[in-house]
Amino acid sequence: MHWADVIAEKLLEKGKEHVVSSGITPSGPIHVGSMREILTADAIARAIRDKGGEAELIYVADTADPLRKVYPFLENLGYEKWVGYPLAEIPAPNDEGTYADYFLNPFFEALNAVGVNPRVVDNYKAYKEGKYVNESKNACDNIEKIREILETVSGRQLPKNWFPWTFVNDDGKMISGKVLKYEWPIVEFEDENGDIFTNNIEKGEGKLPWRLDWPAKWNVLGVTFEAFGKDHATKGGSYDSGVKIVRDIYGGTEPEKTVYEWINLKGEGAMHSSTGLAISANEILEVIPPEVLRWLIMKPQPNRHIDFDPGIGILNLTGDYERVELDYNKNEEKTDVHRAYELSQVDTEIKESGDLLGQVKSYRNLLTLVQSKSSLEDMISSLKRIGILEESTEEIERYLGKRVEYVKNWLARYAPDEIKFEIKKETPENEFDDEQKAVIKEMVAEFNAIEWNAEEIHNSFYRVQDKSEMEAKKIFEIVYLALLGQNYGPKMGFFLATNLEREFVVERLESY
Repeated sequence: MHWADVIAEKLLEKGKEHVVSSGITPSGPIHVGSMREILTADAIARAIRDKGGEAELIYVADTADPLRKVYPFLENLGYEKWVGYPLAEIPAPNDEGTYADYFLNPFFEALNAVGVNPRVVDNYKAYKEGKYVNESKNACDNIEKIREILETVSGRQLPKNWFPWTFVNDDGKMISGKVLKYEWPIVEFEDENGDIFTNNIEKGEGKLPWRLDWPAKWNVLGVTFEAFGKDHATKGGSYDSGVKIVRDIYGGTEPEKTVYEWINLKGEGAMHSSTGLAISANEILEVIPPEVLRWLIMKPQPNRHIDFDPGIGILNLTGDYERVELDYNKNEEKTDVHRAYELSQVDTEIKESGDLLGQVKSYRNLLTLVQSKSSLEDMISSLKRIGILEESTEEIERYLGKRVEYVKNWLARYAPDEIKFEIKKETPENEFDDEQKAVIKEMVAEFNAIEWNAEEIHNSFYRVQDKSEMEAKKIFEIVYLALLGQNYGPKMGFFLATNLEREFVVERLESY
């Protein structure tokens, strides 16, 4: 059984209605690694619904959190003065709207593209609207009880004058301070400079600290399930303390959980927007279809880390998805891998694939076409000529055009040099020995005799291998050298069938 279904069944044993939560602090560009949380939550919400339950997916935007420092991408933009202010009150880098919206809006576009449509909770607005008033009052009225919980669970001692509220000064900047007087809902405090301020907690002037804020969300929003990163799941971490806080202070119940591993940028480590070591969700959706991004998350168990390689790994990722897609449509009996494919679809309704463009859906095949044809029209003409595409409709052209854009973007941004090629108009200079020239003659004979299609072209190399003492790999290299001037290239059968006339290939080989 797929992991999402296992979790869904466990949740449905407790009740039919569920609130599945996810969230993030929009402190910078929201990257591919951050997609794991929301897509894991979305998969479980879908699985609950598929099993007859009801599930609401919510996404909490922690816009009340402060800007903690000037990140590398903010250097020389004058953000030093905004450190400590809530993200909802800071201007955007382009001066259009808030800092939080500047990073959230593109992310919401990415969510829409991958078929995720949560109810968004703006945490800054929630505080201002009084959503957390009861939890805030319970926290401030039970300081010693909370102190005991946090110190026992975390193993760390809190300062003597600790108070369960993050203060703001008159300018709205979050600061630390010493409480002088507290009488609900007013707290009076003194900052490090000796200045005295008051906050009206009931009006959301400030916020609960993270270890109190998180369980407050569970209680107010009625969260029954949440997926979160391993940093929150350590012994004595914020989930452990949250369980005690929500039970003993807020009078609620903690949600069921799934802990997920990081998505690492291959060879670099875990993605972090703050360090610049990340690729945004929007960027990656310009090089792969949304269902392939979902597949990246749906196939492995959440507790398995993912090495994401935007280079050659994209070909492996798309190829893996395409193979399962073909197998899904051929087999009535569905496996866990097929279920991962179902959960990878943008639409919950599974559509038959393979009937639109067949093998042209292959990312690798499109990679060949994009590098050898100058226009979409030329690509379609080649596909018609060899019988892969019987007719072209507006739907097909629109579909193929979008996938071509993915491949073009990948070639320009991430493709390694060994993937790129160019058909040489002039005959490349190659010094072939007698054995190689003999094999070239055999290949010419084969090419003249066969039907000019991908399968026959591919098989001809192995027939020549059987006739000669040269392995097929070396024979492929000879033909690549003759056509491309390099000893590697795209899948030979599809490449020759869709891009080059038989006469051109034969004439080029005979020139040696």
